[in-house]
Amino acid sequence: MILKTLVVGPLETNCYLLGCERTHQAAIIDPGDDSVDILLAVRELGLEVVWILLTHFHFDHVLAAHAVQRTTGARVAIHAEDAPLLHHPPAALRAFGPAASSSLRVDRLLADGDALSVGEVNIQVLHTPGHSPGSASFYLAREKAVFSGDALFCEGVGRTDLPGGSYQVLLESITHRLLALPDDTTVYPGHGPATTIGHERLHNPWLRNLPR
Repeated sequence: MILKTLVVGPLETNCYLLGCERTHQAAIIDPGDDSVDILLAVRELGLEVVWILLTHFHFDHVLAAHAVQRTTGARVAIHAEDAPLLHHPPAALRAFGPAASSSLRVDRLLADGDALSVGEVNIQVLHTPGHSPGSASFYLAREKAVFSGDALFCEGVGRTDLPGGSYQVLLESITHRLLALPDDTTVYPGHGPATTIGHERLHNPWLRNLPR
């Protein structure tokens, strides 16, 4: 697996370039801003971007998606419950940042359990709502990795006070979808450092009362 992390935009969002070592096909997860930097990294790594995967619709995870799509021709995928919110976010969220470009084309509406691939890298979609209605995580079983968006952070969880958020739903997502993964699964979150499922199970203060 080829993996490069770029920290982009004013909210320091993690944008991940995920590629297949044999074919150099790749996905970009959450191109939140700084499209020039993202595309430069794509060229430096010699990648062919076939997917742009969005963990959720919030502006800091999607702002560079249109520019990257226009340049690479990659297909954009987002969970079906967040797709309508890309271009028409709730009014309360408009003060936080702009909507995605109206020119952004969504090519695939994702659902829980869907399978995607980039070359020989297989990706499973996990619906992990709570931070937003259509928040999704991307799980790579063979590589023991999950890209959790803003659902789960290193010793933290996503905020749930924005429209469409629910703390109870988020904890259910973490309990039944993310903590169900093997402890040695590396968690690549939407912000901050990577961690592991095992570490979060033991040390995340937000999860102390959840089943272990």
